[in-house]
Amino acid sequence: MNKDIAQVKNYYDIKINEKIRGFVEGNPRIEGAWLTVEQWTPSNPQRILEIGCGIGDISWRMSRCWPESEVVGLDISPKSLEIARKLFGSPRLSFVEGPLTEGILDGKFDLIVLLDVYEHIAIADRPILHEALRQLLSERGRLILAFPTPRKQANLKQYHPEQIQPVDENINNVTILALADHTETEVFLYQEVDIWHEGDYAHAVLGKRTDWLPAIRNYGFKQGIRGKIRDFVLSREQSIVTTRSKRLALLHQKLGPEYYSN
Repeated sequence: MNKDIAQVKNYYDIKINEKIRGFVEGNPRIEGAWLTVEQWTPSNPQRILEIGCGIGDISWRMSRCWPESEVVGLDISPKSLEIARKLFGSPRLSFVEGPLTEGILDGKFDLIVLLDVYEHIAIADRPILHEALRQLLSERGRLILAFPTPRKQANLKQYHPEQIQPVDENINNVTILALADHTETEVFLYQEVDIWHEGDYAHAVLGKRTDWLPAIRNYGFKQGIRGKIRDFVLSREQSIVTTRSKRLALLHQKLGPEYYSN
């Protein structure tokens, strides 16, 4: 195995407990990204791919949100995928191990999601990823990304270097434009959002327009992302996200109580 790949796999394998904690307790960064996923996913997606799915909780959420879809989660961490299959595996939700390279997956996808993943792809490896994405996106496909801004990365490097991952590149609007060019898509959205600090994360949506559709007016953008996350959590306790107690019960049922305590 390539030494760099082995290092990255090991890094994510040992982060299992953090991923489980994030699933049970929730994470504002994920909830903020989820709002963008919900808003920008094409109607009635037939197939959905999550790259860097970890233990599979977002893939599971997407399979509940779009129950007619086939959802595939992809990750390079075998231990994460072992947990994902035990927790969430179903006839409509499957998990595949490996980096996204040409030929690892078949068919086309209407939605491909990378939440806090693209910054962990080495610049030298981007062409392979871009070509695979280009081939996998359907004619109406959307590509949705969430990632820390360069100012967030700079803050981590200065004050929290222990949180920097083996590969941690800066992503900005120029990077996203290059991704759009290589995947033959358009940039539908590039927006900085405030999660813990002003402008610490960004969301991007890329896709292909095949129809000339009338605009759906939406003037609900004045509310800050943190307010939207708060309202989302408070108003949807019985929704696809489920309550903390239900998430914890699922974890204990599938994996055992030793994996996470109250």
